[in-house]
Amino acid sequence: MTTTDTPHSFEPRRPAIIASVVFLLVALSLMWPMLSGKVLISGDQMSAGYAFRAFFATTWHAIGHIPQWNPYVFGGMPLWAVPGHFDVFYPTAWLRWFMSADVVLTVAFFIHLFVAGLAMYALLRALRTSWGAALVGGVAYELTGILASQINPGHDGKLYVAALAPLAFLTLLRAIRHGRIGGYGAFALVIGLAMLSPHYQAAYYLMIAAGIFTLWLVFFDPDRRRDRSPIIPLAWATAAVVLGAGIAMIEVLPVLHSVQYTARAAGGDSTGWDYATSWSMPVEEVMTTILPQFNGMLDNYWGQNSFKDHTEYVGAIVLTLAILGFGVVRRRGLLAAFGTIGALFLLVAFGGHTPFYRLWYLLPEMHQFRAAGMAFYLTALAICIFAGFGADRVLSGKTNVTRLSISLGVIGLIAILGVGGILQSITESIANSISISMPAAYRQHTLDAVVANASALEAGSLRLLLVVIIGGGLIVLVHRRKVNGALAVAALVVAVAGDNWSILRNFGGWIAPASQSFVDDPITTAMKKTPLPFRVYDPEGQVGDAEVYQGANLMSFGVPQLFGYHGMEDRFFDELFGGKNVWTNQGSQTLWDLYAVKYVVVNGPVDSIVGFHKVMGPVAFTNPIGRRSPSGVLYQRDAEPEWVRVVPAAAKVHDDSVVGTVINPRFPVSTYVLLSDTASAQAPGANQPVPDPTPVAARLTSWVPGTMTVKLAGADTRPTWLVIAENWYPDWHATVDGKAVTPLRGDYALLTIPLPPGAKEVTLNYDVADYHKGMWITLASLVLAGLIMVGGRFGRRTADA
Repeated sequence: MTTTDTPHSFEPRRPAIIASVVFLLVALSLMWPMLSGKVLISGDQMSAGYAFRAFFATTWHAIGHIPQWNPYVFGGMPLWAVPGHFDVFYPTAWLRWFMSADVVLTVAFFIHLFVAGLAMYALLRALRTSWGAALVGGVAYELTGILASQINPGHDGKLYVAALAPLAFLTLLRAIRHGRIGGYGAFALVIGLAMLSPHYQAAYYLMIAAGIFTLWLVFFDPDRRRDRSPIIPLAWATAAVVLGAGIAMIEVLPVLHSVQYTARAAGGDSTGWDYATSWSMPVEEVMTTILPQFNGMLDNYWGQNSFKDHTEYVGAIVLTLAILGFGVVRRRGLLAAFGTIGALFLLVAFGGHTPFYRLWYLLPEMHQFRAAGMAFYLTALAICIFAGFGADRVLSGKTNVTRLSISLGVIGLIAILGVGGILQSITESIANSISISMPAAYRQHTLDAVVANASALEAGSLRLLLVVIIGGGLIVLVHRRKVNGALAVAALVVAVAGDNWSILRNFGGWIAPASQSFVDDPITTAMKKTPLPFRVYDPEGQVGDAEVYQGANLMSFGVPQLFGYHGMEDRFFDELFGGKNVWTNQGSQTLWDLYAVKYVVVNGPVDSIVGFHKVMGPVAFTNPIGRRSPSGVLYQRDAEPEWVRVVPAAAKVHDDSVVGTVINPRFPVSTYVLLSDTASAQAPGANQPVPDPTPVAARLTSWVPGTMTVKLAGADTRPTWLVIAENWYPDWHATVDGKAVTPLRGDYALLTIPLPPGAKEVTLNYDVADYHKGMWITLASLVLAGLIMVGGRFGRRTADA
């Protein structure tokens, strides 16, 4: 007899609808400020995410199609064809056609919290738990820390994939165990959506976990007949993964094409062991799954990472239920599947803190990923499945009392040790141990932080003790049948939700709508009087303490900036300016000239800037949103910067020599452009006679992101060169007087066009061919997945049913 057949199980009429209402209310318990008009913009969304999405929406409306190029940061870069930083093709992105970017971002977080709960509920029902148990497991997953706390750092991509994860397992279960061919089409759709999310790494982890589950279903599932051939379901599952990848090709193909020009190219700054193991989950932070204050939450964090703006809190009650469900999971054979997935991805989350990651690092492309700690979402998923089965045991009155007593007793003991100050001594000992290998300044910061966290740890331990008493008491009441039916289910839901909500309520970055928060100040107002295009230099990197506007937020105000915040900017730009996140050459006025810097903003007056005059400041900012400093000073270039310029000569130089030459203050930017010695164009080497100036003048007659037209006045009998203040990428296309020419990379990073004598007009357009190829593959894959889903619904089940 299954759990749903027990006399103590409860299932209402219209169970899915009732469950959906519960998950909506649970999501609202964290997202209720949106009902008053507030929006979720914090962490990475504050630094860049909102600005990119707002730019996308504004430009999309202006030009009538999806923009591919963003000239507002880092000298220009692809808007979305870079590794996993933007949700252009994810379904919620299309809401930006009707709603503002800040509202869409907020609504997307809400939707995916709801989807996470509902998807886990559906999976647990398919695994044959009772309605109440599936409801409890869904609430547990919806409110697990590694998912719900992502609203604080603004990591929407991680939440999107985690919310879809139970659906991947559900569709495989229906396809392989129940023999529903349509399940393979649904699985392909889930994989495609995960890959279209802003987080390829989380999707990569999901596909590996789905592979493990597939092998279990085919070879070890006790509910699948062993005399059936494994070849057919394995072939179908493999084909579904390929089809899922096909659904994502509209974005994946351009990314694969463009990644070689970013810091994730082979040998780039964002590759290698040190990069891949950064932001892993330290082993000692497993304790935060029970007691998040052990390592300190948010500003109280101390540990081996420089900061932490999320939590892995699973919940004391959820862990207790998971322990109670362990026996059921083992008897049903599920331990081999979800136990393996949970344990494997816990090891992955530890990253370089265990030797295991040396093996994991050998997987394809793993050298390009970091922050392995995000893999913990799959461990949390397995725990919540176990908790669902544990809730089933409690609701059916079959609780293992010994296991319950030990679980609550151990967690209660941890809480008592925290209240009594014993855990504080342990944390100080750990901090002393891990700080030995840290730089001196950071070592002292860590030691100071662990001491400052003492009162928070004590308060958190007291909260945990109350959770054990109240939540444990509710479990005991249900077990002893003091409450039954709907009331019993409600008691467990309240125990789980109350525990996790009391922690997660501390995570969130709510502000007033962008129309009220990202408002112009006197400095941005003055700069916006200048017609585009131009750029602003706002210090970053090694002189970032002088930064005025946070990250890429000048883009939020419609002002292009020289630097910004992204991580996957053009590697040639980074190298030209002296290295990613350092940019030692950012003070070079030669580079300011080449990139058409018209304004400089700093957080305090400077003695003088050659060629610039002070316009205003210090200006105090009454609205801090989007600003890094409380005030700013604006300087303007004396002469008009040139977005396009014609130079009379080019010289081929080895790339190793270009940067040092270009940043030299004496480099004649209006006389020479330096080309790589591997360029296909005809140009002499260095040390040639200085040419006479060219009489040809360039004028930009039209400019929108990714498209421009340049008129040329005057004539020169020599070939000349048009240098443009935007980064070169191979996907720029140019015509000179209607004849196609190949754009070149000049002065190490800049878009450069060779001009024949007598040239009159140049047109340029940025367009990635792989985008169009990927679009057709995506459309075809979507149609095929839909046909499989529909055909499977009306067709016969396979012999594995």
